[in-house]
Amino acid sequence: MMKRILFATDLDNTLLFSHRHRQPGDRCAELWNGAEQGFFTPETVDLLPQAARQVRLLPITTRSIAQYQRIRWPEGALPREALTANGAVLLRDGAIDRDWYDQSWELVRAHQGALRDLLERISAREDVTSARIVENMYVYAACSDAAAAERCAAAWAQDAPFQMEVSGRKVYWFPPGIDKGTALRRAAGRYRPERILCAGDSVIDVPMLRRADLAMIPDETLLPALPAERTLVCQENVRFPDFVLRTVLAQAGPG
Repeated sequence: MMKRILFATDLDNTLLFSHRHRQPGDRCAELWNGAEQGFFTPETVDLLPQAARQVRLLPITTRSIAQYQRIRWPEGALPREALTANGAVLLRDGAIDRDWYDQSWELVRAHQGALRDLLERISAREDVTSARIVENMYVYAACSDAAAAERCAAAWAQDAPFQMEVSGRKVYWFPPGIDKGTALRRAAGRYRPERILCAGDSVIDVPMLRRADLAMIPDETLLPALPAERTLVCQENVRFPDFVLRTVLAQAGPG
């Protein structure tokens, strides 16, 4: 069946969330070193397989391949395709799509030296707990806390040619073209959907959300950066993943 709607979605704090936001009845979606790390709401477990049958479900995440593959999807909800490394790596049925990767590599080839240099300098900071280059595509640093992340970011705020984003205690440096908006444009060119629905919660998602026919966000924080007429804000007292999936199913119509 040709799926006319492309549902491009962030994962962390959009479809699933960490133990810090766990509520009674939530289902474990991810283990890390034997500990329960990520969770789905009960309604997400029910609605996600329904959505996967009616739309083309395409996660677009900053997670590495290994981090993405830790997710335990509800039965019937495993996406056939997923974009990892902020859209730079396409997985199809669990395998890397070489054409997609090669196109991404052309975007970052000239920046490899700058990425390695940036990683070396950042790793020397005492307030950086870990740092790495993700799938050869961008630099990621985890800091001791959110204030440390802001200090780290301020030290390299003009580190051309990279786009820097701060999310909590994490800092990211993306080369040109390694962003979710570019990834969504590439995906739309490949799948040619009639409509695009997007969900996300952070500034890293904004380039993707701007390209949507309908964007979904958890609160009004990102609203000034988005077209208000094409953006829905989650209702109060509704968990964001549930709001997202109810909206997707309503947009898809009868299955």
